[in-house]
Amino acid sequence: MGWAGVLHLAAGAALLVAAWLVPRHIAQARFVSLPAVLLDASPVALGAALLGVAAGRPLFAGVIMLAAGAGFALADYTMRQTLHEPVVFSEMSELPQVFTHPQLYLPFAGPGLVIGGAIGAALLAIALLLVEPPLWTPHFVAGLFATALVAVTGWLVARQPLLGATAHGLRRLRPSGEPYADAAALGPFAMLIAQTVIARDERRARQVALAAPAFIARRGNDGVPVIIVQCESFFDARRLSPQIPRDFLPGFEACCASAVQYGHVEVPGWGANTMRAEFAVVSGIAESELGYDRFNPYYALARVPLDSQVWRMRRGGYRTLCLHPFDARFFRRDVVMPALGFERFLDRRVLGGSSTPPYAPDPDLASHILHTLDAEGPCSLIFAITMGNHGPWLPQGPALDPTVTALFDPAGMPGGAELLRYLDGLRRSDAMLRLLMAGLEERKSPAILAFYGDHLPSLPNAFAHFGFTEPHSDYVIWRANQEAGMTRRHDLQAHQLGRAVVDLVLDPAANAPRP
Repeated sequence: MGWAGVLHLAAGAALLVAAWLVPRHIAQARFVSLPAVLLDASPVALGAALLGVAAGRPLFAGVIMLAAGAGFALADYTMRQTLHEPVVFSEMSELPQVFTHPQLYLPFAGPGLVIGGAIGAALLAIALLLVEPPLWTPHFVAGLFATALVAVTGWLVARQPLLGATAHGLRRLRPSGEPYADAAALGPFAMLIAQTVIARDERRARQVALAAPAFIARRGNDGVPVIIVQCESFFDARRLSPQIPRDFLPGFEACCASAVQYGHVEVPGWGANTMRAEFAVVSGIAESELGYDRFNPYYALARVPLDSQVWRMRRGGYRTLCLHPFDARFFRRDVVMPALGFERFLDRRVLGGSSTPPYAPDPDLASHILHTLDAEGPCSLIFAITMGNHGPWLPQGPALDPTVTALFDPAGMPGGAELLRYLDGLRRSDAMLRLLMAGLEERKSPAILAFYGDHLPSLPNAFAHFGFTEPHSDYVIWRANQEAGMTRRHDLQAHQLGRAVVDLVLDPAANAPRP
């Protein structure tokens, strides 16, 4: 190999180093230990080796790996800014959804940047494949064979006894389980490898410990109807600024005034990751019991029957239904909801609603809930997941409620237009709550209604403008057609909320106010 070949190889190697260092820069990774550094560099090195064997072109391999590294760095940076969390291992399960539901992901990173960057990288790679002379003889078949060998090795490592041995070795790197700290101490790729392997090693024992009992009671016909509404991105926005008047959410205000209890709910995510709060409320399982699977319990943990407040209601003779006017396969709810105890899962194929913005309005879902209650009878638990106020809250859309536009000038603050669009959706969520309260009162049923937000909206710029740093959403538990008792303010963690609701039906003494 002459000097030209050496320079050729060095240029490709420089691209590979950049592909590794750019994500480390976003993660502010330190060089703590040699094993962590080698593990962090291994995905880039392995990808480059496979491409090098197949194509024989160092620049081509370097460009492909740099594009992949830059794409990962962009995703990591975007999540840190919009969700207050770096990329974690369970994000792998959401990668297909970027293509099936791009409107839920790309706007946060910038569609032009993502699409333009992907197209540019693809065109450059194709050009190099055609123009760059191979530095050594390409072996495409050997590259495919090596890729298959890597896949088989990964499959073997994912199973015992190699899984346990590998997890034991990775624990010697002392990951803390906190994404920011581990990404900085180990490197982002090493963190993902450690999370994936350790989580898989622990998962089976955790599934056994949390498994749902087999006994199911006979269905009853008499009971207090229970409706739990997980309202997308809901929180009492009057907490944000005095510019938002006290009468902005009349339904929530009235519900809290006559509630059994209300308050803040500590949810395990900010700006997204709906499934975390959803699982916590439905299961009643604390986040501390989930290990690494707390990042996304639906990724793998909840694919088998786990004990939950829903199974508890079924053991009490209740029918259990989940309503969500969106794609049932999103977050794999079509698999998870039956595993958590729901007998029926009604998605947009039954309820209607769009898979692209604007989504099914929250007031429409209120009508579906009431009709479902009429059809199923009083001994029913209905868990509804709204979609109407899902972000991103782009400036384009239908005209805003004049009550909302009168609040402030969006040009006077960063993120003002998005905040107004969010508040407009929040008013419709409040209208949904009013419809449910009125509908239950009309039916003369002593029903229990719980209403809560899954997380705060991802509006970091607007929140920073107001100096708002609170992480919690809000909830209310309300009884229909019963004499008003003492309303109490009581802040909860998400996993306590579902238990509190079910206790009102099955174990009232457990939820009684204590002196």
